[in-house]
Amino acid sequence: MWKGSVVPVARRLALLLAIPLAATVLFAAWGVVSTSRQARAADRLQTLAAASTSVGEAVIELSRERLVATQLVSNPAASVNPLLEQVARTDRVVEQYRQRRGQLDADDAAQLLAPFDAQVALLPALREQIRNRAASRTAVLVRYRVAIAQGLAARDAVGQVGGADGQIADRLRVAAAVSRASEYAGIQQATVVIANGVVLTPAVQQELAATRAGYDEALQTVVDRSPGRWRAWLDQALTGPDILTAQRLDDEIARARAGTKLRLDAAGWTRAASERRERLRGVQSRIDADITADVARRRAEQWTTTLVLSAVAMTLVAAAGVLALRQGRALARRLRQVRDAVTGMAAQDLPDLVRRVSNADPADPAAMPPAPAALAPARGSRDEVDEVATAFDTLALTTYHISTDLARQRRVASAAVEAVGRRCQGMTHRLLQELDTAERDEKDAATLATFFAVDNLAAQLLQFVQNLLVLSGRSVGTVHHQPAPLATVAQAAQGRIQEYRRVMLGMIDERVLVPPALIDDLVHLLASLLDNATRYSPGDALLNGHLLGNRVLIQITDSGTGINPDLLGRLNAELAAPAPQIEVEHIRRQGLATVAALAASHGLAVRLIPAQPHGTVAEVEIPAAKLLITAPQPVALPSGPIAGRRAPGGTPASTLTLPAPVTSARREAPIAAALPARRRPQPPRVDAPTQVLPVVPAPRRSPEQESTPAYDETARRLPPPSWFVEGATVHMPASPTPFAQGHGATTPNGLPKRQPMAAFAPPPLPAADVPPRPAGGLARTAAAYQRGLSRRPHQPKGQP
Repeated sequence: MWKGSVVPVARRLALLLAIPLAATVLFAAWGVVSTSRQARAADRLQTLAAASTSVGEAVIELSRERLVATQLVSNPAASVNPLLEQVARTDRVVEQYRQRRGQLDADDAAQLLAPFDAQVALLPALREQIRNRAASRTAVLVRYRVAIAQGLAARDAVGQVGGADGQIADRLRVAAAVSRASEYAGIQQATVVIANGVVLTPAVQQELAATRAGYDEALQTVVDRSPGRWRAWLDQALTGPDILTAQRLDDEIARARAGTKLRLDAAGWTRAASERRERLRGVQSRIDADITADVARRRAEQWTTTLVLSAVAMTLVAAAGVLALRQGRALARRLRQVRDAVTGMAAQDLPDLVRRVSNADPADPAAMPPAPAALAPARGSRDEVDEVATAFDTLALTTYHISTDLARQRRVASAAVEAVGRRCQGMTHRLLQELDTAERDEKDAATLATFFAVDNLAAQLLQFVQNLLVLSGRSVGTVHHQPAPLATVAQAAQGRIQEYRRVMLGMIDERVLVPPALIDDLVHLLASLLDNATRYSPGDALLNGHLLGNRVLIQITDSGTGINPDLLGRLNAELAAPAPQIEVEHIRRQGLATVAALAASHGLAVRLIPAQPHGTVAEVEIPAAKLLITAPQPVALPSGPIAGRRAPGGTPASTLTLPAPVTSARREAPIAAALPARRRPQPPRVDAPTQVLPVVPAPRRSPEQESTPAYDETARRLPPPSWFVEGATVHMPASPTPFAQGHGATTPNGLPKRQPMAAFAPPPLPAADVPPRPAGGLARTAAAYQRGLSRRPHQPKGQP
């Protein structure tokens, strides 16, 4: 019926064995469900037993709290600290009980523990009344007794609610009987503490008799229904001196009659009764632990039976299925292994191998990665699956060899490009040197213009040669010994492009110096951006450079039509993360790939942003730590009052100050303040010394009225020099021959021609009608100034 169908072998065998397997599964499922139900019942009983144990611990702590509270309300001078400590212990136990209660089913919790929960919720209000001594002893005893009674009732009902068998139910009732015996002992202890030293009333006597009867009945229940091990624990606990003392005092209490005073040793009674209750609580804890362990053991046995039965059923089903589907599964498994191995090799192993081969040096055998591991077994082919694996092994090995050959060819091509680029770079440098020498000695304007054009072409050739070196992964720079100003770097980049006349250098921060290691690469990067800006924009390109905080921002703005937003995003992504290998697109767009590679190698950020209203702005962000920032030299001023402050007794005009002139040695010092931005010296925080100027007199009305006695005295002692002529007229020398602007003044390219003995002379200005002023006063002033300079004391070099 399946002739010509494409049903797998494993599925065909499964269809043949479907009916017998279904019958086997049906009977196995019935047995598993039955045992699982019993196991879940065991889980429920274990949870209820744990909750019962928590209730018993809470009852013990409530009984202790009741005794402390009774003593507090009976003695007004008693401290409240014991009550607070006992309340804290009770709250911890109640919190554990609530955690165990949370594990119960909602129906079980509501049926078993709801009354006890309601009484526990009323405890905070009762405790507050006890701390404020607003509750009576009777109210305290009744409220605690009701809460404890609800807890004991919950312990009695655990066996019935949990559906335990007869043995476990009897043991749960024995545990509850021990709790009742401890509770009766606690009631008796509290009642005796209250009635000691007072006349017994019939009600108190009946209360004492009832608690003693309840205590004896609870112990009898324990003895009758508990196993021998538990009876031994109880007998051992109820022996000892304190227990005998408690029994003797019990007899005295039983013999007391109504209307008489009960006289007991209060301390001895409290100690003996407390010891008896603690021993009963110890027996209770051991019985609860034994019950919990027994329930857990039975639960484990039930689950073990369930698991064994399930395992047997599953084993039968699995054996039947394995016998039928073994060959099909084996074949499918082998095919999946081959599929997974081939997929992993194609998705990860082969690309990783090709990448490692590409990064290795083919000339060094040790650097080459090993060939991929074979998928097929080492022994000969057994069936078609092994033949398929062998075919893929052959494919992987062929890929490895092809990758090795491609890596070797790539290395050879890169080395060839580098060799040709280095040679061309050297020849271009020599060509530029020769052109510099020729331009320096050439006087003919036409020849000089030709040299300029050739010089620009050589600079462009150097730029393209360095593009090849950058794309081949090599360095383009030469060794420089001194840093260069950013403006010089911008001018060098401008000279490397064809449309250098359309580049305008705007505001460039003169404090920024480019370190030697970054000069050539930054020149190349800026030249590439300027070339793109002038090539794809009809207008001029503007270059600005600013120091902004901890970075230097260079902007190249063009006035073109701009770039499409999608293309702009792709270009910025390529600038931010350049491709690891050269692509064909990089050969066509060398500028962008070169800029991305140089920026990545130096840690620079290059991005393209739209300009307003149109055009594009190329931003180059350079961290200031990679540059040198010149720090301004502090101005040396003579000592005097601080500028801008008023001297005592003077006017604002009398305290105007000016900085002293900088000495020539300081002006001629080299750029020694070029420091990294992180080590830039901070400006001084104190007021710099200034020079006090004389009081500025009122404006004079006319030059003829000027009179300076000091100057007159100096003029009398020191006559005017021989070169000074009073009343002489200064004549400007005759201007040279003006430059001819007619035919032949410029070259065909628009460059000016050099004309011997020709200079530009501005037209003469009209003579101003200046009234003559007497030269005597001026002569006397000059003589006094000369004498003052000659008498000036000599100051050491470097001081203001």
